Amino acid sequence: MNILVLGAGRMAQGFVFDMLKNKNIKSINIIDREQPALDEMKNHFKSPLLDFHCIEADSLYKLKPFFQKADGVISAVPYDYNLDLTELAIECGAHFVDLGGNNTVVERQFRLDQKAKDQKVGIVPDCGLAPGMTSIISAYAMDQLARIDDVQIRVGGLPLSPQTPLKYKLVFSVHGLINEYIEPSVIIEDGKIKTVDSMTGIETLDFPHPFGKLEAFYTSGGTSTMPQTFEKDVINLDYKTIRYPGHASLMKAMIDLGFTDKKTTFEIDGKSLNTRATFEAMLNSLLQYESDDVVLIRVTAKGQKEGTEKTVIYQAIEYGDKKNGLTAMMRTTAFPASIILQMLVENKITDRGVLKQEISVPGFEFIGELEKRGIYFETDF
Repeated sequence: MNILVLGAGRMAQGFVFDMLKNKNIKSINIIDREQPALDEMKNHFKSPLLDFHCIEADSLYKLKPFFQKADGVISAVPYDYNLDLTELAIECGAHFVDLGGNNTVVERQFRLDQKAKDQKVGIVPDCGLAPGMTSIISAYAMDQLARIDDVQIRVGGLPLSPQTPLKYKLVFSVHGLINEYIEPSVIIEDGKIKTVDSMTGIETLDFPHPFGKLEAFYTSGGTSTMPQTFEKDVINLDYKTIRYPGHASLMKAMIDLGFTDKKTTFEIDGKSLNTRATFEAMLNSLLQYESDDVVLIRVTAKGQKEGTEKTVIYQAIEYGDKKNGLTAMMRTTAFPASIILQMLVENKITDRGVLKQEISVPGFEFIGELEKRGIYFETDF
């Protein structure tokens, strides 16, 4: 099995850690535009199976030989590149998964479905934590019911020792975080697909000590293709991001002030600066502090089974792996994508084309693979 990993950041490190445990791996090529990031990963793993290359993600002609050699490709670069990378994977006959992050990009990837089928490859967008893991868990929870009324997906990556008024630490790309906060959220309400503004719909929920009362609110991307898949089967389905209380109101105020507008600029000492790029740089600086992280996941499906009302809950509280240098977000984001790519390459997922996880990834087997990696869901039926 020859694997290509695009990106050498935190999530890519999680992929490589997981892939190296597969005895069928023959080679892993890792590509990033930053040589220091490649050097850091090389020093971390020290494996003869790894090879490193400093190439830009949009240099498709330079990437093509690596795609041609690969059985499977994982994209851990910003979502802006994923459509071109998907087309290249199809052309070269390589299975492809990515971490998604943008509904428009994913929609365009699905237009390539027939081309992927013709090339007999599997393309699975949005393969991280949410969407990704939660899409598969939600579908599996829904399978426990004969009639499905409501599906609620609640997920958050949080610092265990929160600092700053935002009570948040960056645990993945700031670019992706801002996108989740400003793009519309797609849900099912009263049996129909609709969009709602992100950073709205704030609710309170409780998690076990030491977390207590937290807030959750609509954000973009978390439902991925689920509304289209389940529109005729579910009355209500939505996704909300979990944060410490007060986070949403502060972030929304900065969004309303225009800090996330990438079309505007301002001047300081004669220099023109892009508003969103500057805001992202500020967050990247201020929200990088020492604190272990935790990922909270709760999927709730309500409906009927055998004529009686029934609620199915899958809940996980996941921490980092200090011994292996993996944060909680790395484990819960990288491992699902790694599992899905390995399932494609090993023909445990036999569907081909651009695939919806909630349909094509076998839930029982997927949960079993998560448990092999120390990720466990408590269930309440």
